[in-house]
Amino acid sequence: MYWRPDAAGTGVEPVYVILSSPYGETNAKGKYSGRDYNSDKAGGPIQDLDWKTATIDREGVDKVKLHTGRFGESAENVVMIDRLEKILKGELQPTDTDKRFYTHEIRELERYRAVGVLDGVSPDDDGVTWNNTHTATLEDYKLSSDRSLLYTPEALKAGDE
Repeated sequence: MYWRPDAAGTGVEPVYVILSSPYGETNAKGKYSGRDYNSDKAGGPIQDLDWKTATIDREGVDKVKLHTGRFGESAENVVMIDRLEKILKGELQPTDTDKRFYTHEIRELERYRAVGVLDGVSPDDDGVTWNNTHTATLEDYKLSSDRSLLYTPEALKAGDE
């Protein structure tokens, strides 16, 4: 409880401030992401993974599409998936951002499956499952929560429009 003088300055009135996570019960804070999450509901322990060695292939792009499809279409994901398709066709060289997006979405899919969420299903839990798996995946790859690590400037701009 936080106390401050009332408007007349003659006494005090209570001001109640309740702080809570928008993503439900948490028990950990990401070392790299700085995000609060529930490590018991994140699809397994944090792994030491490396996005730098990723090779973008058809199977992986299909997994990215499968996973991101559960959230409905977002302009950011459309741009990034289009980039992955161009990489497969040899029309574009993969950037670090492409590799991070690709590996992140595939790992997040694995974590969703590990917590028992069926492919194509987006849990009706106000983003709790997404927060836990997303944050753990950022930690797997030692990434901050800066969206520009997963999305190109063009993708971010498309999402802002």
